[in-house]
Amino acid sequence: MNDQEFDKLVQETRLQSKSREAARLVYVEGMSQADASRATGLSPMRMSQIMAVVKKAEAERSEPQTPSISTPVDAIKASYAFAVKAARELYGDEVTIRAPGPTDRFVGTAVERTDFHLVQNVGRGAVVVHELASLDRVPARGKSVAIQYKGGIGQVQERDQAQSRDSNTR
Repeated sequence: MNDQEFDKLVQETRLQSKSREAARLVYVEGMSQADASRATGLSPMRMSQIMAVVKKAEAERSEPQTPSISTPVDAIKASYAFAVKAARELYGDEVTIRAPGPTDRFVGTAVERTDFHLVQNVGRGAVVVHELASLDRVPARGKSVAIQYKGGIGQVQERDQAQSRDSNTR
């Protein structure tokens, strides 16, 4: 490790100059901890503490950054991906995934829900993925519902069994 790399490493450690110098002797000059301890006048115990701080900083710097959902848009995309995955697990990879239009009407069963989406089975190998924010209310899973969009807002109406059977025969 050279001086510049070492300076970047210890920049956030809050070590005082004497402690940094002791760590520099070990990391840059290649001295043993005991020799660096004697050269700087620090106790072996303090030298061990300094090395632990620097090793921790080195480990944190070398850890790969795990991707996270950092924006609301990312969270909505992840929710949609989970909804599609759930639909494919329930109905197979051949299921048609639809998105509602501004004036569409869908009748079917609410089969799955994610943080931001509702999956509705509308039959004939198709499901619709609705954004929860665009629905006037969220139906319970397993309920047969009609969702009518007007002006981009989905109005949810629960349907009883007789209505469901009648609508399927049209």
